[in-house]
Amino acid sequence: MKRADPWPWPGDSPLDRARRIARTYREALLRADAEACGEVDGRCRELGQGWVTPRPMNFGHDDLLTMEEVADLCDVQPDTVRQWRRRGLPTVDTADGLRYRVADVLAYHAQRRQIRASSTENLDMTGNS
Repeated sequence: MKRADPWPWPGDSPLDRARRIARTYREALLRADAEACGEVDGRCRELGQGWVTPRPMNFGHDDLLTMEEVADLCDVQPDTVRQWRRRGLPTVDTADGLRYRVADVLAYHAQRRQIRASSTENLDMTGNS
């Protein structure tokens, strides 16, 4: 019999889990030694891993973003945003090209997490892995 996964966010992918754990350690380091945390943050940014440091969302829910802005907001590559569009992420056709409404991007992410969570629950209930 398979034990239920105690992870409190069942829709998280393995990458989501790793990022949550890394951020937890970062928060602990920040409390223990803010200077060392700043140095590690700087090194991570130099290595292209800016996701480590928290960023406030500078967009409103109705703002329209380019594909590159969505990729930056979600810490993914533009090709990933293209895949999301093919899988159902809504777009808005503007005079400047396709745009993505922030609320649609957030809703898409929530829906994907919910799908992953329910597929994980179904595997746990059937005993399959």
